[in-house]
Amino acid sequence: MEPSAALPDNLAAAHAEIQQLRAALAEQQMLARIPVQNPNPIYRLGPNEERLFANPAADKLAAELPLEDQAAARETVYGWVRQALLSGLEARHELRIGQRYFNTCVVPFPAEQYVNLYLVEVTERVQAQQELASQQAFTRQVLDTAPILVYVRDAAGNYLFQNQATRDLGEWLSSVTPTPELAAEQAQQMAAYDAADAQVLQTGQQLIIEDEMTLPNGERRCLHTVKRPLVWQPDGAAHVLGVSTDVTDLKRATEAATAAARARENFLANMSHEIRTPLNGVLGIAAQLAKTQLDRQQRELLGIIRSSGQHLLGVINDVLDMAKINSGKLELAQEPFNICETMFQAAQPLILQAQEKGITFEGTRLHESCPYPWVIGDAHRINQITLNLLSNAVKFTPPGGRIVAGGYLLAETDETLTIEFRFQDSGVGIAPDKLARIFDSFTQAYADTARNFGGTGLGLSISRALAEQMGGHLTVESELGKGSTFAFTVTLPRSLAVAPPPENAASTYDTGQLRGKRMLLVEDNEINRVVARLLLEEWGVALDEAHDGPAGLAQAARQRYDVVLMDIQMPGMSGLEVTSAIRALPEPRLANVPILALTANAFQSDTEQYLAAGMNDCVAKPFDEAELYGKLAALLAPPAYDLTALRQMARGRTEFVHRILRSFLTNVPPTLAELQQAVEADNWPELGRLAHHLKPNLNTLGIREATPLVAELEVLGRPDAPPINTARVRSTAAALAQLVQRVLASLPAELAAPVA
Repeated sequence: MEPSAALPDNLAAAHAEIQQLRAALAEQQMLARIPVQNPNPIYRLGPNEERLFANPAADKLAAELPLEDQAAARETVYGWVRQALLSGLEARHELRIGQRYFNTCVVPFPAEQYVNLYLVEVTERVQAQQELASQQAFTRQVLDTAPILVYVRDAAGNYLFQNQATRDLGEWLSSVTPTPELAAEQAQQMAAYDAADAQVLQTGQQLIIEDEMTLPNGERRCLHTVKRPLVWQPDGAAHVLGVSTDVTDLKRATEAATAAARARENFLANMSHEIRTPLNGVLGIAAQLAKTQLDRQQRELLGIIRSSGQHLLGVINDVLDMAKINSGKLELAQEPFNICETMFQAAQPLILQAQEKGITFEGTRLHESCPYPWVIGDAHRINQITLNLLSNAVKFTPPGGRIVAGGYLLAETDETLTIEFRFQDSGVGIAPDKLARIFDSFTQAYADTARNFGGTGLGLSISRALAEQMGGHLTVESELGKGSTFAFTVTLPRSLAVAPPPENAASTYDTGQLRGKRMLLVEDNEINRVVARLLLEEWGVALDEAHDGPAGLAQAARQRYDVVLMDIQMPGMSGLEVTSAIRALPEPRLANVPILALTANAFQSDTEQYLAAGMNDCVAKPFDEAELYGKLAALLAPPAYDLTALRQMARGRTEFVHRILRSFLTNVPPTLAELQQAVEADNWPELGRLAHHLKPNLNTLGIREATPLVAELEVLGRPDAPPINTARVRSTAAALAQLVQRVLASLPAELAAPVA
């Protein structure tokens, strides 16, 4: 019974062992399927180039590759196999098969004499790396080819990147031992570079500066440098990217061009002075001579003198206008006017001239198509275009010809009027190949034009430039022998304001306002003194004369005058220097005398300079009698202030009033000078601030005329300031300055009142 009882136990053990073997076999079969299921190629290779195993991925790869690529790869791979079997060490390689790339792991089994080869395809990654490397090489080539300095520095000043130009410069600087002076200069410059880098890193903002760099040969170069923060490393540390361009030659060229422009402007100013000064004498004496008893022949000769003088003055004005246009210094007024009436009155002399020449003239007034032709703009410059075009029509149309001129409304809105002025003549006409040249400076259609008809060849150039500066355009149509048609089109803002009545005619401008006034004329030109003397004495002025600046200053320091007429260019002491010295006199009633500049210069910048120097107004030579009278009368106008409110505040204490007036006389002139400087520098926010700063002082003295001027200027200092109209702002600032100068000239008389 015992053997039979033990049999089941043996069977059970055998059964258990069988089960274990089956489980192990199943596990081995599962593990054996891993290479087969692996998506990457796997090979087992023997020492004699025999393939012992290849999974389906390997077979698939072989089917995809051309035989020649497989042959080349096989030779490489078996070299690795032999080396691995000899060394017994695992090795990794990069395998290229055709255009595909694989990371290869070679695992040797020396005892069994075979090698397992595992491949992972990395074609996309390799191609991406190659593309990146190509891009980097291209970028490096571009940066190395660029003739500028490009570099990256860290916070410690170490260079993390330099292009070729930066490296070449660094090698040059390090190859030369500088002198102690040069070393100190370069160290100072490097400190400035470091400070700029530190500012960029601290603020995180781009910085644009001009650096100066001293080379080993002592030459100084100017670099325009842009520095900005750059974060490009994983740690997030900020560095400084610098791009420096050598602008030394450009800066020198700019300085040379500026100097040339300044020299040209000085030349034109001197030319204007040297011609206008004697011309003022010619025309002034001719005007005085016309007031005497002359016979018919004498009047004809005098007419020739005056006509020739006016023609010369026109040539000078044309040249100066062209210079202003070319230098960008021509500014347009922005004032309300009736464009129909203004242009009609300006054209009247030319209409009469055409009729005297035997030319039939036909005209269409603008008001026929535009019942309310009030606009805002520069009436003088619009008239200048009209006169240029109309005078050309009269000049080039023979007797018996015909001129048709007209103004026409083309379009209108609630804010603007678009107007065309057209001038058609039956004159000589212009050939098609000449039309393109007639607007060039100093150019006329034909070589004999100046000889036959006169002119400088600037009128049309100036007219087109003026039209374009107003936002309009000037066109021409012409046919040789049949005449020409010039058309000027412009869009101007409407004006709802009614302009002041026109000034009195020349025969009625003398209102007697100057009679009995005492004035000082400071003028070095004897003929101009004679002209001014004859005019002023005719108006009842008691005139003192000084032949140069020092003499004028001496007289102004001794004697109180109602007005000083001051020439600008004088030997020894200029009119500006005399004015500055007068304004510095300790006695207010002498220091604040109204000063009128008599200038032969015609640039707006000159006028601004005179006002900034403390002059109250200016008149250009040769001056118009009515204009000179009006300027003098304005300077002698009643005080522009009202002390009623101040006296009520003082409650009868005159000393309190005097203290306020002395404070005004002391503190306002410096502010006024700063205001003029802000205008010269086009510093509109500063201009707005200064106007606001003046406001309480002006209100205290009851200067009501200043209220709208200050209101217009003080908004310039605000963030929501309206768009700047440069001409308008300059005009308003000049009006405010003249008004304050009038007050400054009048206040010393108030201080003469007894103190209560």
